[in-house]
Amino acid sequence: MTLSRRTFFSIAGLPLVLTSMSVHAVPTKTPNKYDGEYDVVIVGAGGAGLSAACAAAENGAKVLVLEKNIFVGGSSLITDGMFATQGTKDQKKKGIEDSPELYAKDLYETGLNFSEKGLPEALAAASLKEYEWLTEVLGVKPFALVHQGGSTVPRCHQFKAPDVIKAMEKYAKERGVVILNGLSGKRLFWDDVKQKICGVLAVTNKGENKNYLAKKAVILTSGGFSRNPDVLKRFNPYLKEVQVLSGSGSMGEGLLMAQAYGADVRDMNFIEATFGAKPGMKSIDELSFMHFSGGIVVNKNSKRFVNESKTYMEISHEAVRQPGGKVFTVFDKAIAAKAVNETPELARMWKVLMEGKVPDYVFSGNSVEEVARKAGLDGKALAESIDKYNADVEKGRDLEYGREHLEGKNGKLLKISEAPFYIFPTSNAIFGTYCGLLFNPKAQVIDVFGDPIPGLYAAGEVTGGLHGAGYVSGSGYAKALSFGRVAGLEASSQA
Repeated sequence: MTLSRRTFFSIAGLPLVLTSMSVHAVPTKTPNKYDGEYDVVIVGAGGAGLSAACAAAENGAKVLVLEKNIFVGGSSLITDGMFATQGTKDQKKKGIEDSPELYAKDLYETGLNFSEKGLPEALAAASLKEYEWLTEVLGVKPFALVHQGGSTVPRCHQFKAPDVIKAMEKYAKERGVVILNGLSGKRLFWDDVKQKICGVLAVTNKGENKNYLAKKAVILTSGGFSRNPDVLKRFNPYLKEVQVLSGSGSMGEGLLMAQAYGADVRDMNFIEATFGAKPGMKSIDELSFMHFSGGIVVNKNSKRFVNESKTYMEISHEAVRQPGGKVFTVFDKAIAAKAVNETPELARMWKVLMEGKVPDYVFSGNSVEEVARKAGLDGKALAESIDKYNADVEKGRDLEYGREHLEGKNGKLLKISEAPFYIFPTSNAIFGTYCGLLFNPKAQVIDVFGDPIPGLYAAGEVTGGLHGAGYVSGSGYAKALSFGRVAGLEASSQA
């Protein structure tokens, strides 16, 4: 018997377990009737999905985008808008020398060389093209260029995320893209004759099934699974109580839809939260980067436990494992002033300190002992931790945890010595899962045998393999929009 992809997954109802989620992977039979026929069907109208739709429409394709929410944008609507790319006009104006090679090198190094070979190079190239399209075709411009974790040089171009989504939605609709809200992707259809993915079974918010034919290809841009605790805790149980600030549709359907056809996954064991969140945070503006401006991070025993210049995912990895999960950022007046003056857009929550006001989410004191007492910490132990750190700063290097810079490879270490002193009880938040379906530089979804699944593409948070064990700030947003464009062009070019 010839073993096709379909028969392989349907033999005796054999259960397929590609992750810790058990699913019976039986390809869905094609329907007798479709509710709509398109060249390309896209599942998810976030940044990746809208970018893919714009590109496919530019390429002359008839495009349908399915979105479970009543609005578009997904996690790309609430992100901080940090888009990491290289070789831009904005960098050159500031005399910043960057290159595709350096960007790829940073991605590999931050990912501890677990990134799939070729994906960092592909992002370095694709992100510049997407950036030029955003700024020159859509006319949206970044309002800041900053140096963030994991990058050797400043390459995070910060956009106002809602403006990007609004511009892409308008551009797509003007070119005939159909966006249907209130529809969730449920299954993928398989064409036995053409041996390829050929459509999507979707379900309305009222539970009604809808069938859509994709003559050329399907693109999965459905986001991650950070809103699905049952899935999340299987990969990282430490994150079960962590705050989540991601698109409300991040339930993982796209991951399961593709796994029914043997899709491989990557980076699932590297899921981490982001460090720096205000407990009970409600928006991205309540994310503190004070540790990158010179502050130190201690646990409830007033002891440091990490190199604070590492990426916020690496810091979070250690923070959630501290006693009771309690962690505090400690800084002083000079460090606060530096952050507010030099990176005002990243220090919005700390501007009140420069006005002599102390918000209720931070403790202050004229001595280390005083501020520690207010925060419920051991003042003597905290003073000892700070004194040791300050002594190392004078030597130019933190001897305990190897910190040499404020952030990544940027910035000279600063002492914590100028009153008033501040302690910020610091939490972690999940903005995305940074893992998922294995894909290649053409945005094709790859199966467990290393082959592309015909007719299936993916982009954005549903994908894995780019980041590896670490995350270069701004690369997630860039990945979504950039590979969204790649997927749109590739999918719409199929016969």
